[in-house]
Amino acid sequence: MKKGIVLFLLIIFMINSVSAEYVDLTLSYPKEAIYGEDVTITFEIINNSNDRLWDGTIAIDDSFLTQYKNYIKSERNYQTNPFKFSIIEPGKSVKESFVLNFDGNTPLNRATFNVILKCGKGMCRGGCAPFYLEKTVSINLSEKRAEAKIILDKEEFEAIKGETTEIPFLLENIGDIPIQDVSVEIKGDIVSNSKVNISYIGPGVQASDKLLVSIDENISAKSLNPIVVAKFKDPNRNEGLVYKNITITIVEKEIPIESNNSMVDNVNETLEVKNSPPMLFYVLLSLSAITIISVIAFAIYWFKG
Repeated sequence: MKKGIVLFLLIIFMINSVSAEYVDLTLSYPKEAIYGEDVTITFEIINNSNDRLWDGTIAIDDSFLTQYKNYIKSERNYQTNPFKFSIIEPGKSVKESFVLNFDGNTPLNRATFNVILKCGKGMCRGGCAPFYLEKTVSINLSEKRAEAKIILDKEEFEAIKGETTEIPFLLENIGDIPIQDVSVEIKGDIVSNSKVNISYIGPGVQASDKLLVSIDENISAKSLNPIVVAKFKDPNRNEGLVYKNITITIVEKEIPIESNNSMVDNVNETLEVKNSPPMLFYVLLSLSAITIISVIAFAIYWFKG
C-alpha cells in the first residue's frame, strides 16, 4: 500500500515537473510582405518554468544579417544591438518586435531566418545553466506593381465611311501605387493618330476621355477588331500595359435621293401642256359659232320676209 502511494506521488511530481519546465518563444509576423515596406516581427518569451531566465539576448540569425545587410534597412542595428533582458521570473513573459525593411533590390523572393534566444536558466545567476531556443521566420517577398483597368460603356461600335467615330473610355488605377506618363490609343487593324496622354492617376482614381477613329471612304472591310491600349509607368519607372478588344462595324454613308414629287409635278405640267388645245382651236370655234348664229338670223329674216 505504501509503495503504491509513493509511486503515485512520484508520478504526480514527475508530471508537475515536466509541465512546469516550459519556456517558449512565440513569433507573430506576416507571411507576405512587399519590398520597401516595413515588416514587423513580434516575439514573446514565455517563462512557465520553475526557474528564472537570466541575462538573455534575442537576436536575428547573424549569418542572415551579414549576408543581406546591404538590402535590409532598420532603425536599430540588430547585430550590434540585439534585445536584452536581465531576468524573467517564473510565470512572466517579455514581448518585443523587430522591424525590417527589405530593399527592392533584395535578391530574395522569400526571407527565411531564425530568431534566437540565448540566456541562463536557474534559480540563481551564479548557478544557472545555459539555455538556447530558436524559431524560424519565413516571409514571401513580392514587388508592389502598378495596375490599371480600361472600362468601356460598350465594346461594339458602328462607324460610317468618311466620318469620325468617338470611342469614350475610363482608365482606372486599381493598384496601391500611382501610375504616371499614361498614354491611351487604338492599335491593330486600323490607322488612328488619336492619342490621349494623362500625366498622373492616383490609386483608386479614374480618368475619362475619348479616342477618335476616322474611317476611310475607300475601305473594303465590313468590320474591324482593333484594341484600346493603355501604357503607363510606376514611380520606379517600371512599365505597365493593359488593353481592351473592341469591334467596329463599318456602314456605307447614305446618299440623299431626289424627291419623286418634283418628277410627278414635271410630268403633270408636261401632260397639261400636251393636253391643252391650241389657240387656233378657240379662234375657229368662235368663227363657227358666229357663222351658225348668222345663218340662223338670216333664216329667220328670210321666213318673215
